[in-house]
Amino acid sequence: MIVVGGAAAVLTLVAVSIARGENTPERAATAASADRDRVAGSILYQVLISGGVSPEEALRELRRSAGVAARITPSIDLTSWGGTYARSSTPDQRAGLLETAVRLAAASGKPIPLRQYTALLDLSFSLGFQTDALARLRDQYGFDYIDHAREDRNRKGGGAGIGRPLFVRQDDTREWLRVLEIEDDGNQRSRQVLISAYRRLASLNHPDRFFDRSREEQAKAAARFIEITRAYEKLMAIYRD
Repeated sequence: MIVVGGAAAVLTLVAVSIARGENTPERAATAASADRDRVAGSILYQVLISGGVSPEEALRELRRSAGVAARITPSIDLTSWGGTYARSSTPDQRAGLLETAVRLAAASGKPIPLRQYTALLDLSFSLGFQTDALARLRDQYGFDYIDHAREDRNRKGGGAGIGRPLFVRQDDTREWLRVLEIEDDGNQRSRQVLISAYRRLASLNHPDRFFDRSREEQAKAAARFIEITRAYEKLMAIYRD
């Protein structure tokens, strides 16, 4: 009777544990995966929204083209959520998320808004990649961007030199260094120096800082942002430490 009673007690405890959903390694892994999927889906949603896609269409596109079924959190800070994803994912998962974001942004086959391109830049950095990783994906998927600042400069007949499209080949490395405000003394060309210079200048001219400014101020900041991004990508392709 004692043995039977003990066995019954054990079975009861197991049943209660299952009913309560107490954590097991398998359940913990499943929960972590679900949370990572939610973060990834919310990031992709934000990338689509930054391109002018309506919330309803963004959700449909995530389900249809990316197979995202997780719950979406709107209005996130892309940089902080990208960092959260980076801390809970493998290098392959991070690379896959960035490529999926690029694929969704480029799916229309039309030039994407500058704000969406900066969202991809922010995501690339927060996932632990540099801008040259995004540049390679840009070449792979063949997308361009809309530069309203360049259109304004063309109408006004100004902005010579700055209005060239992003990624256009330039011949003078010293000019790229000048754009990033790096002294061309031969000792200031490491990737870390380039990264630090770019991040400082990009933060000062990021489109999100000028969304409530005049159109002229927005155009000027956008032109500068594009100029430093172009120079940074070219230099990162040259200096690989």
